[in-house]
Amino acid sequence: MMALIRDRKSHHPEMSKCPNYDLKPVKWDISQGQQKQRSALTTIQPRENGIIRGRSPIEELKISPLFAVRVLAVAMAIRFIVTTMMWFTAFLTLLCNKQVPVSSREGYCGPCPNNWICHRNNCYQFFNENKSWNQSQASCLSQNSSLLKIYSKEEQDFLRLIKSYHWMGLVQIPSNGSWQWEDGSSLSPNQLTLVEIPNGSCAVYGSSFKAYTEDCSNPNTYICMKRAA
Repeated sequence: MMALIRDRKSHHPEMSKCPNYDLKPVKWDISQGQQKQRSALTTIQPRENGIIRGRSPIEELKISPLFAVRVLAVAMAIRFIVTTMMWFTAFLTLLCNKQVPVSSREGYCGPCPNNWICHRNNCYQFFNENKSWNQSQASCLSQNSSLLKIYSKEEQDFLRLIKSYHWMGLVQIPSNGSWQWEDGSSLSPNQLTLVEIPNGSCAVYGSSFKAYTEDCSNPNTYICMKRAA
């Protein structure tokens, strides 16, 4: 019997050898496992307040509908501000144009010569050439007009906008030192304020209904006026 068993072992060599397995404990890479677990949690983490956690802020802004609404609201606000400023500027322009002496806006204003200004039934022309008072007077007479006369502050309200000096039809009478207009009427205190300077017997108009005395031979620009036809 023992001989039979030996004989069988000799025919089956794999049964006669037992493999020598090297059994060693398997080490688990904890760091890799934690990284996979974290990535899995980041992927399946739910939304909170409309924003998906675990994504970059730029990606969240791109996919957030609230961001699009905010952009639209800001654009509409900017458009509203720009439109309001444009209308406000146009309103100020129209308001300022009411004081520009282009034409009469109250009552009748008859026809005036070309390039003359019509205001409350009076025609005015501003000449930029410098002349003495007598030369300026002669220039106005050649155009059927006279040098500027102030009738009233209300009727000639646009003259307060003038910022330079122009000859006007106001002269001093040597005999008594009084001031009168070309038509012979006397200067009234409610017409304008006259600032007297020594050796000045003619007057230039300044601004805000103020006149300044000056030597009649000095060159200045001048204003002609006449009643509208």
